Amino acid sequence: MLHSPNTNVKLKELTVEPGQRLSMQRHFDRNEFWFVSEGIASVYTVNVSSDTELVGTFEQHQSLYIKADEWHQLANETSQPLKLIEIQYGDSCIEEDIERK
Repeated sequence: MLHSPNTNVKLKELTVEPGQRLSMQRHFDRNEFWFVSEGIASVYTVNVSSDTELVGTFEQHQSLYIKADEWHQLANETSQPLKLIEIQYGDSCIEEDIERK
């Protein structure tokens, strides 16, 4: 993980094993840019009726932006590992800037 001294930018590589998913979450002080380096990512959000909704599936070399305050969940619904590069950027890229649903 690369981390800027001013905490305005952070770079991570995430690995999600087959059949696993991360928690539904959002951040208030940062945006995220996701780049799929290996596998297929399924990305979910929460719609206006508070139901989970598929945003889309993203294959190797595809990317997406997640704005601050947007609910998002990363899932690997395949039998192969998923690797994703995450660039966090904004006012503060600290682990405490997270709300889970």
